[in-house]
Amino acid sequence: MTNCKRCNQEMDEETNFCPTCGENQRANNISQQQSNASFLIVLCVLTIIGSVFTIGRAYLYEMVSMMGGDSNYVRGWIYAVSSIGNLVGAIMMIQRKLNGLYIYSTFQGIYIITVLVASLSYSDAFGSFDRSGNAASLLASGIAMFFLLPSILFLILYWTNMIKKHLT
Repeated sequence: MTNCKRCNQEMDEETNFCPTCGENQRANNISQQQSNASFLIVLCVLTIIGSVFTIGRAYLYEMVSMMGGDSNYVRGWIYAVSSIGNLVGAIMMIQRKLNGLYIYSTFQGIYIITVLVASLSYSDAFGSFDRSGNAASLLASGIAMFFLLPSILFLILYWTNMIKKHLT
């Protein structure tokens, strides 16, 4: 037994309309599910936009490192590959596929680890020179955190039950 949403009259759980006031008992559930599905689509579109931006950023990093003569710099390629994986995962999640969440999570984890390692390397690279190096290290780490925080937030949001229940 359950109670009507409007008049609080006791009724069977399977009843779609209250026998006393006629209130539709399923209307809120349907609109809530549609709202959650829309939220999934918005997350996926933002992920696609962010991934395309990160691929461009990775290419820029690689160009700058090549012009600087650093042929051992691979972080840009890791950013690019992880972003392509995120793109694939987001597109699969738009199609309501649970495997898209697993693909996204794997590549997002790679991206997060790479950004954390990069943040630590900034303090090594800039920290030992002089006082201005500390400011440069702080700025570089701040920029890295600017990209890291949304990545962690999106990863958490995708794993919430309100999103996962739309994926099969």
